[in-house]
Amino acid sequence: MAGLCRAPGCGKPATRYGHYCTTHKSRWRRHGDVAQQGVTKEALRPYVALVRARIAKNAGNPTWVACDDRWLAIVDHARGILGEAQRGVPGNRSERLAASAVLKLAPLVEPRAVVETVLAMYLMQDQERRRFRSDAAFQVQLVRRLMRLSEISADEWVDPSTGRVRRTYRDFPPAAVAIIGRWLADALGLAGLHIAKLERADVEKAQQDRADFHKALADLV
Repeated sequence: MAGLCRAPGCGKPATRYGHYCTTHKSRWRRHGDVAQQGVTKEALRPYVALVRARIAKNAGNPTWVACDDRWLAIVDHARGILGEAQRGVPGNRSERLAASAVLKLAPLVEPRAVVETVLAMYLMQDQERRRFRSDAAFQVQLVRRLMRLSEISADEWVDPSTGRVRRTYRDFPPAAVAIIGRWLADALGLAGLHIAKLERADVEKAQQDRADFHKALADLV
């Protein structure tokens, strides 16, 4: 017999082979945690702007081209996975789903847009630590935000009550999302953490400069 949903404050019956009710199970699959809120394009926009400013400030630094190349290496890796599948080589189904998603995205989005999005997500994680309920939830939001750079996972339907066209996004299986998240972390996570450290240092310096200025004013006679 199934127990009760483990989501705080729910109390509905859990699904037969799970820990959550149908609603919270769907939310867990979609967001990585039943209490996790999705990261919207608008919420991420200021962090993308910070990343772009950092790139412009260091335009000649080879880091950015290296990051582009690291994303392209993920694409090549995904191409190899699907190539083996086409040759009949046994493989992991989730890995192949992840590879397929990457290869659908790659022709539609410039590598630099991918890099900016991934680095911006790491910057958001650093500056808004309470936004993400867990590392797994961050990983899911990272992949969701990346995949929504294109319309590959979007479906449109007409709302019969309003006649308006609505858009919904298909969710990838959690195991495939985890694989893509791991690829991104391995390729671009270090750069994301470093940029977050630089931005944090800039904020701290600005705060110190203001404090020093106020102290100087107080010392005026």
